[in-house]
Order: sequence, then structure tokens, then C-alpha cells
Amino acid sequence: MILYYAAGGGLGHVTRGCRVLETLQLTDRAAIVTSSPDAHHARIAGGIPILDIPAELDGNPAGHRAWLEALIRAQHADRLIVDTFPGGIQGELCGLDLPMDHVARLLRWDEYRRCVPGELPRFGTAWTVEELTPEHDAFVHAHSDRVAALALTPQRFPDVRREPFWLIVHSGPEEEVRELVAYTAELLTLAADRPSQVLVASRCALDLPAGFAHADASPAAALFPAATRIISAAGFNVMLETEPYRDKHEVVPFARRFDDQYARASRRRNAW
Repeated sequence: MILYYAAGGGLGHVTRGCRVLETLQLTDRAAIVTSSPDAHHARIAGGIPILDIPAELDGNPAGHRAWLEALIRAQHADRLIVDTFPGGIQGELCGLDLPMDHVARLLRWDEYRRCVPGELPRFGTAWTVEELTPEHDAFVHAHSDRVAALALTPQRFPDVRREPFWLIVHSGPEEEVRELVAYTAELLTLAADRPSQVLVASRCALDLPAGFAHADASPAAALFPAATRIISAAGFNVMLETEPYRDKHEVVPFARRFDDQYARASRRRNAW
């Protein structure tokens, strides 16, 4: 059994975990360990077992490590694939005795090391899924037996013809979805080709202004081909999925504790 360790409350870690396990052809012998409350949705995990990190472990690295050690024994796990945070979200992987691999994406490395200063694990293989900062990249190479780029490709969906619409994509939090709605409303006042409707693909059940409607679509990427404009934050997964549609994608980065959405959005702009 392989445990894909996707600590973090957002769905991005889980979504990436599914894609990584599919790419490496490991879905039949893996489970995803996460604290995301929405991870059990069938359309998210695609049948991969989900194991929940108890919320009460937040702020208790030693208790978190003990819980994880018990989980490893109970699941008869022989390997851990660590998503994003090499020492865990709060240092719970530091000192853990189990062979580990690592999936590395862009990280605010200085801030992460300030919060998790302990001796970090060594990895068998580190897969990089996007360009890292120089300091982070140096760590990955120094603490891994093998480093390889792992190409995660956007999903492809058919272009279903429908009335022109714009699409807002963001799982939350709610105040950020509201900000994207307000930003889109401003764009509408300037648009020469106003759409018939703006769809909002989000798990946040907020009231929407006239002309906006909730879209029950999972994955939301299925709507990307037909949308005439896409508005989203700059998380790893949405930036990956919108890569084929960058000419109609409006990116609004948000501040994150460890993720650097501003750097990711800047890279997209500079790639033109």
C-alpha cells in the first residue's frame, strides 16, 4: 500500500494527488491522506480511497506524527508519497521512519522553513511538477536520490456548443469567490461582447447578482472549451487545466501562507 500524503485543507492537493497517481499508474494500490473536507466527493477522487486527517491534530505536530505512524501500521503502508510540503504541513513528517517520495510544486520556501524548521526527510524520488524557486530546487536535489520532472497534462473535453457564457472557477473560501464575482462584474461593464450568463463553479453557496448563476460541474474544466472567458485564482491545478485556454483566461492571484500564486500568475504573463 502506498499513501499519498496530501496535507492541507484545499482540494488542490487531492486533485493533484489523483493526477499524479494516475500518471504513475499507482491508483490500484494507493490511498490519499488529506484534511480536505470535500475530498470524499466521488467526482474528485475517482474511486481512490480517502483517509481523513483529524482536525484536532492541527497545532500538535507530535500527536500528528503519532497518528500517522498508527495509520501506516493499520494500512500496512510501505511507502509515502509526500505532496508539496516535504516535512508535512506542521513538521509531522520530520523523523518519520518510512521510505518516502516527494511531489514538489512551487512553494514559498523561506516561509515554509520558518514554520517547519526541523530536519526534513530524505526522498527516494522527487518529482517536480512545475518550476521551483532556486532555494527549494537546491533542497530537492540535495535531499533526493533521484529528481525527475513529471509532466501532468490538462484534461481534454469536447467543446459543447451553447449560448455564450463566462465562467468563474474557485472552490473557496467564500470571500475570495465574492471577490472574483465583483471583479467579473467590473469586467462586464467594459466588455464589448457581453455574455448571456456568467456561471460560477464553486462549492460556496453564496447569493449571486443578476446574470450570474451557479454551475454544478465537476470537474469544472469540462466547461472550459465552451466558455468565452474564464476567471479564476492562480492555484496549481486551475493554472494547469487552463493552459490550453490561456488566451481567454483572466487570472486573479490570492495570498497564501505557503503557495505563491503571484509568482505563478507572473510566469503565465511572462510566457506570452
